[in-house]
Amino acid sequence: MGSREIVTLQIGHYSNFVGTHWWNLQESSFLYNPSVAQQKEKEVDHDVLWREGSTLKNETTFTPRLIAVDLKGSLNTLKQEGVLYEINQQEDIKWSGDITLHKSATTYKNAYLLELEKEDEAILGDKEKLRDAADIIDDVEMKDSSSSSKKDVSSHNSQVLFGKIFHNLDDVVKVWSDYIRVYLHPKTVHIVEQYSHQNTLHPFDIYGAGHKAMEDYEARMELEDRIHYFCEECDSLQGFHVLLDTHDGFGGIAAQTLQHLQDEYSSKAVMSFGLTPANLPDDTPVRRANRILNSALSYHTSFTQSSQFFPLSLANSLWKTIGDYADFPQLDYKLMDYHTSAILAATLDTATLPYRTVNPIHMCDIANSFQSHGKKVGSVSAALPMMLETESNFVDMVQGLEGTLPWLSITPHCLNQANPYMQSVVVRGIPENMPRSPRGLYSSCRSVNDTLQVYLTENFISGLSAGTVIKSPAKVSTPFPHIFKKSINRNGFLSTNQRLPFEGVDTVPMMTSMQSSPDCAQLLNTLYTEAKKLNIRKHTRYLESGLEEDEFQDMLQELAAQEKCYKPNSDMG
Repeated sequence: MGSREIVTLQIGHYSNFVGTHWWNLQESSFLYNPSVAQQKEKEVDHDVLWREGSTLKNETTFTPRLIAVDLKGSLNTLKQEGVLYEINQQEDIKWSGDITLHKSATTYKNAYLLELEKEDEAILGDKEKLRDAADIIDDVEMKDSSSSSKKDVSSHNSQVLFGKIFHNLDDVVKVWSDYIRVYLHPKTVHIVEQYSHQNTLHPFDIYGAGHKAMEDYEARMELEDRIHYFCEECDSLQGFHVLLDTHDGFGGIAAQTLQHLQDEYSSKAVMSFGLTPANLPDDTPVRRANRILNSALSYHTSFTQSSQFFPLSLANSLWKTIGDYADFPQLDYKLMDYHTSAILAATLDTATLPYRTVNPIHMCDIANSFQSHGKKVGSVSAALPMMLETESNFVDMVQGLEGTLPWLSITPHCLNQANPYMQSVVVRGIPENMPRSPRGLYSSCRSVNDTLQVYLTENFISGLSAGTVIKSPAKVSTPFPHIFKKSINRNGFLSTNQRLPFEGVDTVPMMTSMQSSPDCAQLLNTLYTEAKKLNIRKHTRYLESGLEEDEFQDMLQELAAQEKCYKPNSDMG
């Protein structure tokens, strides 16, 4: 029986940051004990995004149905082919002449990744090699202490509280593989060989660079082969998730990939999420111009070649300047990729639940609902965590809003204050402790679901709203960063008692809203206005990479046309 599978593509370094957190969040909710799994109600169908396979030793594996695209040098200790199908092979070199050996710098796993290895050894029954978790930290910090480079990479702020290790990875995470806790299939990682990560002499910083990279026939065929591999093993493929960087050359790779999906899988839904870090360099006019041009080109290709496109960033302003960051009341995050990507990942994990549950809405149905009158750009808002006190309930929370919204927009230049044309709202992790005598509009409510439906009906009168309630909260234990204020307890609720030092948050209740909103017009208008100010003839690298002047003007016109879809005269009536 098919599980309405979805194939995910992560195209770009920041997209892989977000995606890694997303897979970690999902894996943390897996139940590996069969007896416990049978006793607990199943809400999420993990087979939608994950695949079961087997190694050459006939060991069962469960890996993301994923293709992750990045540059050379972006993997650190992660092997491109993964470790599940590892075979000790050595290539037989036939060349009889002189050979020059180029050896890359040795990389070391941090203490968190080493701890995962120890856990794997325990699961595999290798008891003799298992050590106490606290000893791992001592070994990592003391072994080869004379080598400062090794010590700097491998050690970090870790403490043991009540027998549980508290990892602080802020200083050791450099790339997304530094905190990945899931196994990847050998077909997952695709490396763009023409460019290297953070190479300032040969930068991958413009949209056209991605286009040029995809002109390489072998590279393009290899990427398409990976997509076909995961699609062909699906029984009932419903569509694709595409996470893409919109601020650099990965936008060009995403454009070519989306075109391929449109050509080969035109009947399938494609949900695209354009991701932009909140800490991009903003110190020169050239960088600002590149950011605007890359975004305009990426947004255009994404909404024209996807079923629905959702731009996401914790920076509310991206064009002239970067700033006005999303201010979540109970979060204390840093403007580093490891932190900001975690917030976006938790939001995506929650917002996409309606078509990943055991009894889901189909992905195509949601996409079609958002597309009314040609609206192809959506927005996303989130409450992380929901502002619930330990002994309170959902009815008290929504009644206490008094006309304010419970969430913050994480779509740049889009406040999400207007009544949406269409929205999909998800509430998760809320206890069913209802007040004894609900009052007013909520007097007939007997559950969280009843309360949500009344809230949506009464507060969003002019649009269509679909509500989904999931009992399980978002699991945000390590390696999710420690971004929650001390007033949030381990279960994610507001408390008068401060958390102990080195005590993390394990779970949080969340609320998200994916919208087709009139406020999307402001996003499109500001992008169109800033892109139109730029004389494309002065940006010769874009022209040299294949962008035609007429093509640029057509793109601007289509941005303006998409904006008009959100004007009152194109409302659903």
